[in-house]
Parts: sequence; structure tokens; C-alpha cells
Amino acid sequence: MRNKIIGFVISLAVLGLFAFIFNLYFEIAEHEVYTRPSIEAMSNSFLALDRWLLSNDFTIRVENKGDYHVIEDSFEDIIFIQSDNFSWDKESIDLLLHRVEYGATFILSLGFSRHWPEQSVLGEFLGSLGLESFYPEGGYSFTYDSNAPSFARNITFVETETENAYLVLRDAEDYIRLVAFQKGQGKIIIMGRPRFLENYSISSPANARLGWYLFAGGDTQSDSRSVFFIRGDTDTEGLISGFFQRGNFLIIIIAMFLLIAVGFWAALPVFGIVKENTEGKGKTLSERFLAEGRFYKRYNSLDVYTTLYTREIKRRLNKKESPDDKEIKEFINTENGKSKSMPKDIKHFSKSIVILKTILERL
Repeated sequence: MRNKIIGFVISLAVLGLFAFIFNLYFEIAEHEVYTRPSIEAMSNSFLALDRWLLSNDFTIRVENKGDYHVIEDSFEDIIFIQSDNFSWDKESIDLLLHRVEYGATFILSLGFSRHWPEQSVLGEFLGSLGLESFYPEGGYSFTYDSNAPSFARNITFVETETENAYLVLRDAEDYIRLVAFQKGQGKIIIMGRPRFLENYSISSPANARLGWYLFAGGDTQSDSRSVFFIRGDTDTEGLISGFFQRGNFLIIIIAMFLLIAVGFWAALPVFGIVKENTEGKGKTLSERFLAEGRFYKRYNSLDVYTTLYTREIKRRLNKKESPDDKEIKEFINTENGKSKSMPKDIKHFSKSIVILKTILERL
């Protein structure tokens, strides 16, 4: 029986190895595996854009926050700013316009807000360009068009206020979503949240064409291929963030549980077991004798069983082996006749002998 089990296990292992090799080198059908995005992609909505620009010989630089001094220290010819992550003042806007006059491209994303305060510095700048936000009374209706870029719905510009723009882009519902102005040798591009540049949208042809035009197209585009982004928190740096760069949460969780288990295992010899292990009541002596006798009888070894137990009983009674069974009977009769004050272990032992003889007779 043991040889059959070993042969079955070996055969199963050989068949499994054969199936693995066959599946590895002889593909029958295409097998798709879904992998979760990395933590870097989840924290940086423009990771695909960054890699796309880098693969096309662009140099990029990213800052989480910006102000006048950050713009003053920049040297790139394309400046992309999310309005919510920039400290606006009159000096910073004048500096940006000065950079645009000499050939820079200023791309402004108006974040997540539908409106901006007209009395603010940013509101005055947008008003000087003739821009005013617009939101339909009944809300937006959804119209899908695969040939149109994916614009976010947070900003729509008023139709009559975009006459000075040289480029006006509309969505599938004919609302104005992006405008571009020529100023000196450079240009200013203003839009809402750039959904068409985010990781899940940039792969479509319409979004890729618009993204390429913003960073590398147009008649006034500088020969420089450097982009400066001010677009919020996009890094994952921290105390233990390096472990999560590739999205391996499952490995980290399993390792933590293993560490806890090893810690308990190492602490048990020092502090002891937390809960005492109580052993349950076993079978009676007669049941165990009967089970052993049946086992030996099944394999025709009952004579060995009786010989061993009889010899052990004689040894305990006489401290020596004797072939005379009368001594056993005399000892039993003597012990039965003694008072109850005798030690209990001797009395129990004599009773066990009687039980054993009864079991052997039944077998």
C-alpha cells in the first residue's frame, strides 16, 4: 500500500511538471493577466504623460507647489501650472507674461473649481484675456464622441468672451473647454482640469493628438524640449514608501503576519503558554485492551499478545519471570482478601488482571 501511494505521488508530480512545461512553451490560447496600477501611478495622475514625454527626448521637472521665486528660478520654455497649487500675485503673473513674450508657452489648468473670484489676482488676469466661466442652468448632458478629446466638466468658457483667442476647442456637447492666445513670441493656453492628459485617457488618439500639440506642436513652439510642471503632490516619498513603489501590498501584509507569528513563537519560551492545554479523558483500560487484542487477532498474533502481557504481569508481581501461573492466582486471591486500607495502585492492578483475562476469553 505504501509503495502504491509513493508511485501515485511521483506520477502526479511528473504529470504536473509536464503540464507546466507544455503550458510555458506551447501556448494554446491567449491568456490575459490584469495587474493593479502601482502606487506611483495612483499618486501621480500624469505618470503616463511624464514617461511619454521622456521617451520623446523631453526633459521634465515637477514641483508640488509654486510661487514667484519658483518661476524666477525656472529655465524651461513650457510652464504647466495647476492654479490650485500656485500662490498668485501680481509679480508672478507679470513674470509669466514676460516669459511668454520671449517665446515660452504658459499652460494654465484651472483645477477643480467652476468659478474663480473676479476680484482676485487670477480673476483679473483671466478677465484681461476676456475669459469668463459659464455653467448651463440645466447642467451638462453626456454625449460621447471618440473623435473628441476628453475634457473635464469643471470649466466652460462663455461664447462671446473668446474672440481674442486664436484657438478654441469644444467638447462633444459644443461647449468651449480650451482656449489659446498668442502673445509676443509665445502663447497662453487655458483650460479646466486636463482630463485628456491623465493616465486613463491619454492613450486614445484624440487625447494623444491634443497632448502632443500642447507640448510639441504649433507654429510658435520653441525648439527647446523642456517642461516645468507645478501640479500638486505626485511623489510617494516617506519613511516606508519605498516598499510600496511597485504596489506589492500583498507581500507586505503576508510578511507582517509572518513577523507577528515568529514573534509569538520566540516569546513563548520566555513568557510561557497563554492558555493551559487541558487533556481530555481517554478510553478505559478495558477498551484499550480489547482494541489491542482485536488488532493482534486480525494479524494472527494473539499468542504473542497474551505471552507479552502475561510475562509483564509476572515480572511486576515477582520481579522475575516464572512459568508457574499459580503464583498469579495466589497473589490475586491474597490481594482480594486484604483490607481496603491497602494502597490503591496494587488493588487497581489486580483488577486490571481480571479484566485482561475476561477480554482474552471473549476474543
